[in-house]
Amino acid sequence: MDRREAMLRVAALMGSAISAPLLSGLLYSCETKTSNNQDTKTTTLVSDKHKAMIQEITEIIIPATSTPGAKEAKVPEYVLIMLADCYPEKDQQRFFKGLDTLDERAKQAHGTEFLDCKPEQQLALLNKEDALAKAERDEQNRIKAQAKTREEKEKEVEPSFFSMMKEMTLVGYFTSEPGATKALAYVHVPGRFEGCTPLTPGQKGWAT
Repeated sequence: MDRREAMLRVAALMGSAISAPLLSGLLYSCETKTSNNQDTKTTTLVSDKHKAMIQEITEIIIPATSTPGAKEAKVPEYVLIMLADCYPEKDQQRFFKGLDTLDERAKQAHGTEFLDCKPEQQLALLNKEDALAKAERDEQNRIKAQAKTREEKEKEVEPSFFSMMKEMTLVGYFTSEPGATKALAYVHVPGRFEGCTPLTPGQKGWAT
């Protein structure tokens, strides 16, 4: 699947533009081969607890149903590689600090770590993170809209922890083989372009 095209489709799913680090990483991945020892860097970057949280959160965002979930599509591994290879250190630190903050909120709300919370408690915590991320993004955009200098207007909006998590999860899933061929309708060799094709109830979105 062409990842450049996939980026546009996933951006539409998220209702926003893809962040610069992820965009850079995806374009870079179009031109490079995957290394056999690619996991070496990520294992030194992420603690076992953070890895487990990433696995759990990606699966909550895209759970297994009649189609594969994030874990089966190896989205957690994709997130680790993207963090290690494509995100600058300040974004990495913001991401892992966000995981730690989520863990602290779980302890405050339920008296236990995020990974030990019940599924409905984990979902509620992530819904709150999603709302906070949206509020933070809206505030940054408001400040940019009121900026007076060109530098202030062009200043990149810094993504929150959960914005990065959701972004990498969606892109990683829908550009994976299971996501593109099972969650979406995939045609290996597309035919002619049809601008207006009626959709049937329950029909999957097109990957190609």
